Amino acid sequence: MSPVPLRTVLPSLALNGAVPLVVYLLLRPHLPGDAAALAVAMAVPAACTLAVFAWRRRVDAIGVIAVAAFGIALIVVLLSGGNAFVLKLQEAVVTGPVGLLFLGSAAVRRPILLTAARLMRRSGERQNAQVEARSRQASTVLTTIMGATFLVHAVALTVLALVLTTAEVLAVSRLVGLAIIGSGLMVVLGFRSRMQKAMG
Repeated sequence: MSPVPLRTVLPSLALNGAVPLVVYLLLRPHLPGDAAALAVAMAVPAACTLAVFAWRRRVDAIGVIAVAAFGIALIVVLLSGGNAFVLKLQEAVVTGPVGLLFLGSAAVRRPILLTAARLMRRSGERQNAQVEARSRQASTVLTTIMGATFLVHAVALTVLALVLTTAEVLAVSRLVGLAIIGSGLMVVLGFRSRMQKAMG
């Protein structure tokens, strides 16, 4: 897996991290509540991501996560009557339940990744018992790692939302979140590499 060039990541980080902060700071004095300014600020990178996809047909992974998180958080905000705290938690609203789902599936020995692999397998294609057992073990470990990563991400962002102001959350939460997800990805890749060497 080739590393992603830094020059392709930095613009996305700026759009999804710095731009919402600047927009929020500019709008907050002119809007009646924190939720309105925060919603507009977080809508900017989401709209830009959708516009770039429509124009260039290029998917920005960080932007897609931002769009999905913003959409879910906005729905929750509307249902909660305009609670700005939920918008501060927009990514945690996604990663928390996903992390619990992954960990739960691993705990009951039905790892999500194994289920997904079986669904993608060609109809009629079967594996011998030894390969199946090895796949189940690897899928369980990988599902657990990913679930733990998502859950740690959600907990960390929740703590930040509780102890920091809205502007401070906008300034640091995405960087902290990406650092946690990136660390989890490195662990996943390291485990896969060890498994491939053991099987080879």
